[in-house]
Amino acid sequence: MPAELRRLVFSHKETTEALLEFGKSENIPFPKGKMIRAKYAGHAEYELHSMKGKQTGVNKNFNVDGQDRAIIVTFFDEETFEHKFFNLTADFVSAALISYCIKHKIMLPRDARKSLDLTEFNVCMDVVIDNAGGASQGAGSLSLED
Repeated sequence: MPAELRRLVFSHKETTEALLEFGKSENIPFPKGKMIRAKYAGHAEYELHSMKGKQTGVNKNFNVDGQDRAIIVTFFDEETFEHKFFNLTADFVSAALISYCIKHKIMLPRDARKSLDLTEFNVCMDVVIDNAGGASQGAGSLSLED
């Protein structure tokens, strides 16, 4: 059976909210302002990252494909016109987006494979549902997770 692919596209505003909320739960203080850019960093930024290899409970419980990559998020403070750069792991950003989906009741099948992708203007989460089980999975396979 073919696999089903969903792409959740998060705006910068939604990604900012997701990062700030999840950062509070993980005791990570983010700079003031809103996210205006997210780009993959080089290999060295990940290798020297203090969160390298750390997966949160969200990553473990929601079948997130781990990525050994760092993401540089740029925050812009409209009061001071400053750009602040914040180095995060792809796993942290994935966990923040999943937490955002749970909070906003966006359907996200727990067992589906999830991976992060960055485009020029958005942060995306790809959700792949393996339909190999066919009808035996039942109607509950796309239920809203609590």
